[in-house]
Amino acid sequence: DFYNWNRIKVRYCDGSSFTGNVEAVNPANKLFFRGARVWRAVVDDLMAKGMKNAQNAILSGCSAGALAAILHCDTFRAILPRTASVKCVSDAGYFIHGKDITGGSYIQSYYSKVVALHGSAKSLPVSCTSKMKPELCFFPQYVVPSMRTPLFVINAAFDSWQIKNVLAPTAVDKGKEWKNCKLDLKKCSAAQLKTVQGFRDQMMRALSPVHSTPSRGLFLDSCHAHCQGGR
Repeated sequence: DFYNWNRIKVRYCDGSSFTGNVEAVNPANKLFFRGARVWRAVVDDLMAKGMKNAQNAILSGCSAGALAAILHCDTFRAILPRTASVKCVSDAGYFIHGKDITGGSYIQSYYSKVVALHGSAKSLPVSCTSKMKPELCFFPQYVVPSMRTPLFVINAAFDSWQIKNVLAPTAVDKGKEWKNCKLDLKKCSAAQLKTVQGFRDQMMRALSPVHSTPSRGLFLDSCHAHCQGGR
């Protein structure tokens, strides 16, 4: 069925889901934070090589690449021919604006630093940044409601990366009580398992924009995993 399909894999390496756009070079380490320019250069190169004639196109990714697929989905749709059928797939990229074990949101402060370092604000979807802080627009739950392009989400309700970094990040786990639990759920206490179950509830609420319209779809399982759709 797929004999005449073209598959393109872009290696992710910019640290901001291809949203970085800083003119100056970091003088301390000579790093360029220009992921948004890399993204557009790659797409322009592919268009010149024949993608401009595409009849069907799917933008997808895993983890941070899956987040990039969501953040750039509508832009990708706009670049391709109007007659093309374009859809986006996010595999383990639905990072939620969740509460951590202290009741705070460490992940929001983390994204705030990413936005500042990479100058991401001007590259994030305007439909989101016009309504809220740029760091909040790294969370798909705030971007998806205004997306126009069809989206399909593949995610684990107990996403292993998010349990480690959203629910119980090392920075807030001062006593290291979650060190073993977040790596292996079989090592969690009854109280910790209840908290993990609560994280699933947070995930379910955050996914409401995905199942609110027929142009979006969702496959959510209860695995303790991260990236399940193949690479």
